[in-house]
Amino acid sequence: MMNAITNKKKFVMVLAMVVAMFCMATPAMANNHGDTGWSAYLNGWNTVDTPNRQKQDASYGYIKAQSVSNNRQIRAWMLGFGNEDVSSATVYMTSGQSRLVSNYTFERFGRKQVHMRIQVNANYSGTTVASGVWSPDSI
Repeated sequence: MMNAITNKKKFVMVLAMVVAMFCMATPAMANNHGDTGWSAYLNGWNTVDTPNRQKQDASYGYIKAQSVSNNRQIRAWMLGFGNEDVSSATVYMTSGQSRLVSNYTFERFGRKQVHMRIQVNANYSGTTVASGVWSPDSI
């Protein structure tokens, strides 16, 4: 009789562990790939930063130049919240172009606030007006 009760308790314990394993939700891989707008009035070699957003995975960042005045070219790269180096590539765009921006933010820091820094690619005279969208993570 005692043996049957012990076996029943062991069976119930094993069954409970198996059920618990299936009930454990695996964490969903979230990312922050929704587009946020940016705009820049660039004079000389001055830079403009997008608003900060949290980098949530190891994917590339994304940036699109919807409009750049006078057929000019701009460049962009990713930095950490405090302008930390995240080993970002620099990408080049004219109106209507989008780019994926390689970086190692997530690998170095985990989830971290980042922004894109935008600058003209040449010392144009006058102001370059640019606008577009960006996201810290890509799909």
